[in-house]
This record gives sequence, structure tokens and C-alpha cells, in this order.
Amino acid sequence: MDVLVTLFYVLFSICVVYPPTEFVSAGFTIAQLFDNYLGSENTNFIGYHMKRITITAFIHSALPLGYVCTLWCCGERSQWMLASFAATAFVPLLMCYKLLCWWEYEKLGHPIVKALLPYVSTGSDWRVTAAYLNSEFRGVDKVSIQLTATSKFVATETWLIKVSQYSVNIVKQEDCSLVATASDSHNLSPSGEDEIQYLNIEVIPNRDEIQRFTFRITTVMLRDLQPRLLNAVRVPEHISLMPTLVERFVNVFKQYVDQNPVYIIDEEPEMCIGCMQAPADVKINRRCLPPPPHLEGGPQQCQQCHCRSGSRYVECVELATTS
Repeated sequence: MDVLVTLFYVLFSICVVYPPTEFVSAGFTIAQLFDNYLGSENTNFIGYHMKRITITAFIHSALPLGYVCTLWCCGERSQWMLASFAATAFVPLLMCYKLLCWWEYEKLGHPIVKALLPYVSTGSDWRVTAAYLNSEFRGVDKVSIQLTATSKFVATETWLIKVSQYSVNIVKQEDCSLVATASDSHNLSPSGEDEIQYLNIEVIPNRDEIQRFTFRITTVMLRDLQPRLLNAVRVPEHISLMPTLVERFVNVFKQYVDQNPVYIIDEEPEMCIGCMQAPADVKINRRCLPPPPHLEGGPQQCQQCHCRSGSRYVECVELATTS
């Protein structure tokens, strides 16, 4: 019985600390359960996460005590129960003392306030900087990327923010540089056609009092993030970014075009049907011949290509550059 209770509680604790998708969808996360107390993140970003970090730290510290209480409720009455209860109860009590230290003296000990202090002017209050950040976070032009179930990265016009369980990293875009430090690729299908690449990006502040941090995103997310960044992400030479599906299609398309002869035209070319901004420079000829007269009205030899891969599409037609 004790083994089953232990396994169940370990699984429960893991789901509380690192909630899976099912828990998030069901609303069984700390932030969702205390939604009424925390308020709106979009309205008061700093205040919301100050409360969230406090509640999260306390609940996580109480998990060992909850395990002992669960064993007691299941009938465990061994001689070590009293000592275990006293030892595990000391952890949340110690955390309560730490949380009180966070919130006293104008909340200057709180991790979020500490992250804001480097941007607080002399003689000013940290709440002024917090109000400025809250106002900018309410804007609709920010980019928010969910990293995990408990962390995310936000880029506003001025700030770069990483939200995690026990802290919030804050840095101004003008005071930092972003560098890709590592990459890894994973195949989502056995054929290798659906491949995804992850990048580890380190945010390096120019000021010593600001802590550097790292976040991990896909190359697709990076392309969505780049327009919002003041300074582009620097990618070292030993790291190569995987091209998108469209870029791979264009490369294969160009390879097939280069293999065919140039097509001479006498009239002015029409606009490209893809962008409608530049003159077309590629002519597409069907390889299949029209049916003979006695078979007209029967099944057509040429049909619309429904394949998704660019290399398969170009097999259906003959391509040639125009001149």
C-alpha cells in the first residue's frame, strides 16, 4: 500500500511542478487554480507574477509535507512518522520566512523587483519602472513564445522578458545582445521529411548587474521573433539554420529549372502568379500529350498535382527559364 501511495504522490508532484499538456488543458495548474487571486497578467504583469512566484514557491515547498500527510491518511502509523512530519513541516515554514523577506521593506527582496532595480533611476521608485513595463506589455504588438508549460519568452518594443517558475528575467533590448549557442534537430516522421530544429539562444546584457539568461525555441519561432528584436540574433559559423519548407521547395525548383534549356519568348512576360510584383522568369510546360481525337471525353492524362513535396511537384512538369 505504501509503495502505491508513494508512486502516486511522486507522479502527482511531478505533474504539479512540471504540468503536462493534459493538466494545462484541464486547468489544473497553480496559475489557473489561483486565477481569481492573481488577477490579469495583461493588465498588471509585474503584480501578477510577483503573486504567482510567491504561491508557486510555497506550494512546491509543501509537497514533502503533503506526502507525509497522505501516508498518515492512508493508515501509516510507523515510529518515524512524527519525525518525518516535523522535518517536512520545517521546509514550508522556512519558505514562509523567505517569502516574508521578499515582501517587506517595499518588496525590495522579491526576485522580480531585483530584476527591475537596475533600471530604476536614482531617487525614483521601482513601481514607476513596473508601471512603464506593464503599460508596454498591454500592447498588441508584443511577441509571446511559450517555451514550456511553466515558462515563456516575451519581446516587447523595449523589453525582453523570460518568465519561469521562480523568477522573471528582464532586460532592455538596447542593453543586450542575443547569440545562438547550440542547435539540435529532430525528425517528426520516420521518412525525415518533417524535421524540426531547436536553437539555444543566450541573452547577454551589457551591464554586469543584470543576469544573463537562455531560452530555447525552434527556427520557425525565431523567424517570427526576428522582426520584433532591436538587435538580430547572432548565429556563429558552426551553427547552420535549417531552411523552411518554402525555401527548400524554391531550391529544388531552381535546380530543376537549371537543368532545362532556356525558353525564348517574343512578347512581354506576364507578372508572376506567386507574388504579382515581378515579371515571370519561368515557363511551365506539361509533359503529357493531349488525348487523341477518338479518346476525347475520356479520362484526362494530366491531373492536378496534390503532393506536398517540392521535389515531387517538379516531376509533373517541365520547367525552363524564359529569355
